[in-house]
Amino acid sequence: SKPTNWRGESKPANWRGTKEEFEADFKPIVGAVEDGYWCGTLKDLFSPDDTNPDSRRFIDQLEFGVLSISADTGGEKWGRKFDPTTSINPTLTEAGESNQKNVNFESKIPADAPEELKAQVANGALRFTVTMGWSLGKKVLKWNGVYNGQGGPFLPAGGDVPASDCDNFWEYV
Repeated sequence: SKPTNWRGESKPANWRGTKEEFEADFKPIVGAVEDGYWCGTLKDLFSPDDTNPDSRRFIDQLEFGVLSISADTGGEKWGRKFDPTTSINPTLTEAGESNQKNVNFESKIPADAPEELKAQVANGALRFTVTMGWSLGKKVLKWNGVYNGQGGPFLPAGGDVPASDCDNFWEYV
């Protein structure tokens, strides 16, 4: 059986909410979460580097036991959903709890990226833990911050990024 929203709440379809409201209302899904329940089309709600409202993320099981992340930002498409042979293939891996997964976006960094950024990424800058749950009546993934929530130096941000247990949400659509 699929996990359900423990409150059974719903909000108007056009109401979005702030990151702070999503964080305050977030409730992790309780119980077993099968890999197939992670799959779907998602909207990245609060990334500062992707403000296109039509941008989408995808989680697909393209190979048995492998949950791959892909994206169509409107300006680019990346991931195995769009190119089965690409080296860009961030995957969700076990994190110890069935409602959590680990992910590393290292494969998105191009070979010609600055050496400083490559070193930061090699040190875990693009490692995250995502937690599936419900917030504001929506099925969501809660993302911690860079360096798996610990924060640290990150070239694209122009310096140090603070630690964050809640940096973003992706909403299933």
